[in-house]
Amino acid sequence: MAMSFRTARNSGLMILLLIIFAESIFSYVTIAQNSRRLNQIITIDDPKLRRWHDIAEIVAEAKHRLYEFQAGKREVVAPVDLLINRALAEVKSIRALATDENEIASIDVIEQTAKKLKQAIYAYEVEVRHGYRGGASAKEMEEIATKTADRIAQLSREGAAYVSKRIEDEKRAILEVSSFSKKTLGGVLALAVIATVVNAVFMAKALARPIKELLAGTQRLASGDLGHRVIVESEDDIGQLARSFNAMAEELRRSQHELLTAKAYTDNIIKSMTNSLVVVDQEFIIKTVNLATCDLLGYSEHELIGSPLTMIFADGRIEAAGLDRVKAKGFANHIETVYLAKDGARIRVLFSGSMVRGDQEDSQDIVCVAQDVTMQAEAMRAGHLASLGEMAAGVAHEINNPINSIINFAQIMLDDAAAGQPATPEMLTRIIKEGDRVAGIVSSLLSFAREGEKVKKPVRVSEVLDETLALVEAQLRKDGMDLHVEIPAALPLITAHFQQIQQVFLNIINNARYALNKRFPSADPGKSLRIGAKEVWIEEIHFLETFFLDQGTGIPAEVIDKVINPFFSTKPTGRGTGLGLAISHGIVTDHQGKLIIESKEGHYTRVRVLLPIEATQKP
Repeated sequence: MAMSFRTARNSGLMILLLIIFAESIFSYVTIAQNSRRLNQIITIDDPKLRRWHDIAEIVAEAKHRLYEFQAGKREVVAPVDLLINRALAEVKSIRALATDENEIASIDVIEQTAKKLKQAIYAYEVEVRHGYRGGASAKEMEEIATKTADRIAQLSREGAAYVSKRIEDEKRAILEVSSFSKKTLGGVLALAVIATVVNAVFMAKALARPIKELLAGTQRLASGDLGHRVIVESEDDIGQLARSFNAMAEELRRSQHELLTAKAYTDNIIKSMTNSLVVVDQEFIIKTVNLATCDLLGYSEHELIGSPLTMIFADGRIEAAGLDRVKAKGFANHIETVYLAKDGARIRVLFSGSMVRGDQEDSQDIVCVAQDVTMQAEAMRAGHLASLGEMAAGVAHEINNPINSIINFAQIMLDDAAAGQPATPEMLTRIIKEGDRVAGIVSSLLSFAREGEKVKKPVRVSEVLDETLALVEAQLRKDGMDLHVEIPAALPLITAHFQQIQQVFLNIINNARYALNKRFPSADPGKSLRIGAKEVWIEEIHFLETFFLDQGTGIPAEVIDKVINPFFSTKPTGRGTGLGLAISHGIVTDHQGKLIIESKEGHYTRVRVLLPIEATQKP
């Protein structure tokens, strides 16, 4: 019966574990024996050996003192007595470490001999002090002391030799055990290698067939057959691997379906885009276009793909599109340029480009998006006309008052003329004043209504605001609103389109008027609109900020991010087009500015219009 991979693996591991266990036990016993012997040498034998040598040196010193005493240099009893006491102390230390009977017997002999040596030295000194230095008795005592000292020295050397031999025996035993351990370890290692090789052969045989099946399955997956599955026949690791393979194949199939669905969804989005989208490579060769591009330019997709990007730009306009900036910085936004249609028509577009990763890992493509600004101009014109319509009633009322005054003054003059009275200068002056008033209103209305030049010029915000308020101030007063305008005289100029900025201001004021009238249907101290301007720096850019703060109904937090969307309005049906703020946002963005709306429902709305100041005007 064929052995499974798990069985072969577990059997091999069990054998190796047994070998390792046996080797561990043997190593433990060996190490324990060697440790015991080393401990014997370090803690007992080495200290005893040093002490035996110390005893021999002490006895030699005692003999030297005896010789000096013979020469008459110094006394002998006290120094030698101290030396012998030191020797006896060393002997006592050796006795505490001794375990061998022969060694203990030698220690007993040394102690007895040391006592004899002390007695002989004492007797020798007495003989000498009584004047018998050269006598026979003194010489006998001297000889006894010398022989006794030599005996102690000999016993010390014998003790040292005995301990040295024991140390050598212990070292030899340690070396023999270590040599045997090496041989045993080598044999065990060889046995482990053999067992490993045998186990590897069985494992390879048990692993080869399922691995081949998995390899074949992988190749089928790589070829695109995501429906292929590997047959699972075991519960071991290979079986788990096969199940994981099948799960991976299923996940790949599901991911492929999701990717295809996502690609189709993305393609539909691109096809549904109203703006032109063109993807080019680093050489500006067109790789992808959407349907809006084909409709805008009149080319088919086949005609555009593979063609140079210069094909769709009017002469010399591709340089103005900022593609070099896209390569350098990764993006370029809102650049006005001109596309060239197939029929030769020139189409003004707002161009943006950005870098994206290409279909090759180390390549990058450029996505070019262009918006036909003709449609935007029409939307702005529609908003312009809507603003004119909203102003009509107020302007008519504003003109009606001075005209009625002129008619009344003229009627008085006619009556005076019929009565034979001449016209007074005061009456004529008042008629001229009211006429100038009408002329000023009409001039402001005409200035807002006419298209004006397309180019941006240096303008003063205070002048734009004055022209705007000339059209709506009468309506604000009629509605009972308090208007507070705080515009510093020394503000720098901005480069802008006068009528477009005027339309932005007018849209914001009309929205504020609507919110105030909704919250305060009649006159109220809180029914106020505050307008101001100041210089600010945001992200190292110098802006001129014009703000409009009203105490109206405010904007709900859940829709404040939607108010700049085209056709979105919080007003009832028929009261607003939903284009005012959308057009205003487009105009401010076209001026490289920012439109910021802050509001708290039921309390206030603050609209901030930030327009960049020319770099040459920076302080």
